[in-house]
Amino acid sequence: MSEFRLGVIGTGIVAALHLEAARAVPGVRVTAVCDIHEAAAVQAAAGTGATAYTDHRRMLTREPLDGVVITAPHALHAGMTLDAAAAGVPVLVEKPMATTVADCTAMIEACAAAGVVLAVGHVVRFDPAAHRVARLLRSGDLGDVLAIHHHRTAHYQRGSRPGWFFDPVMAGGGIVMNVGIHGLDRIQWAGDGTAESATARVWHRDGHAVETDAMGSVTLSSGVAAGFLLTSAAGRFHDETTVVCSRGALRWSSTDGTWASRDGAPETQVMAPGGGTGEAFAAQLADFVAACRGHRPPEVGGDYGRSVVATVLAIYASAASGRPASLCRS
Repeated sequence: MSEFRLGVIGTGIVAALHLEAARAVPGVRVTAVCDIHEAAAVQAAAGTGATAYTDHRRMLTREPLDGVVITAPHALHAGMTLDAAAAGVPVLVEKPMATTVADCTAMIEACAAAGVVLAVGHVVRFDPAAHRVARLLRSGDLGDVLAIHHHRTAHYQRGSRPGWFFDPVMAGGGIVMNVGIHGLDRIQWAGDGTAESATARVWHRDGHAVETDAMGSVTLSSGVAAGFLLTSAAGRFHDETTVVCSRGALRWSSTDGTWASRDGAPETQVMAPGGGTGEAFAAQLADFVAACRGHRPPEVGGDYGRSVVATVLAIYASAASGRPASLCRS
């Protein structure tokens, strides 16, 4: 099979994970890397033998790419995706897909019109634990899913991440848009439905323009109710989802593994913690390559990516109004 020539736009921490994934997927070679900071582009390209660019449009038109990964700040995703579609290059865009539902729709329409793949980087889907959780829940062994709760912590103190994450325009939001989006993906995955409404409150601690903490609930199309707590409060790291079922419960933790209890018995471990973030990124890239080669649609496409952004924005709308908010999907 011919070599898959991959371009990468953006050279931050997440880009490094994509570059590592490219080394792990057979037949993939990074041939171009772009960042507005030339030194960063050159440094990232040096480890791959790729050509460094500071202008993504020039890279897209000059390089014969089979696909591009977009890891730039959130508000830039839409424009860069439209540019890639215009150049006929398939796109794997990092989460969040964009910062508005309208931008998500424009991305979907542009890629469809150009006949190129659009995949969205909800990498949790490629964690082996996610598939084990889905199989267990869909088997009916624990009964019907009744309710879900997700708890996640993340640093949102000054200096804890690049400055653009604290810009509400460039980032599109704070802990919900950037970190909680993984939990919302988990909730929809475990609950076998997409969110239809949200009720939430958010807090802006330490004078930040973006929210640092959030609490709320969402109702899924499957009828499942779910709650979430996202916090930057100091303490032990949490990334855990509890699924309450009619005949038991399941606990999906990034640090403790996956645990299940049945008929009131103590929980037992059904899966140890996963093989790490790198394994999930490699599986995600392999899925994107397969989609670009026409083998199957991407695991996470534009419609789903848009639905998660719509959920985040409904959470913000509810927090602003003090009332439940329905999702806007177009």
